Amino acid sequence: MSEAQMEPCVDTKDYLLEKVTLDNTPDIGDKTGEIFLDHLELAITDCRKLIAQGFRLTDFWSDPDVGLEFKLMKKKAPGDSCAIVMSRSD
Repeated sequence: MSEAQMEPCVDTKDYLLEKVTLDNTPDIGDKTGEIFLDHLELAITDCRKLIAQGFRLTDFWSDPDVGLEFKLMKKKAPGDSCAIVMSRSD
């Protein structure tokens, strides 16, 4: 079953890196693609939340064997860490 998820934040020297992924495992019984589109909407919502926190969408890619990945980065300000990243439940 396809699933959208936020990968754990990576704290580098100058940037915070966040990835939002959507695997492409088919949903049995999803003959119209509606469930996949619902999960894609969740991934987009996660990206928008990160953008609202100061992240920028820097890259995205898709692979028919893997799925979708959105890469977002934020230049660190003093005191910034991965603790500022909101989860989907926020």
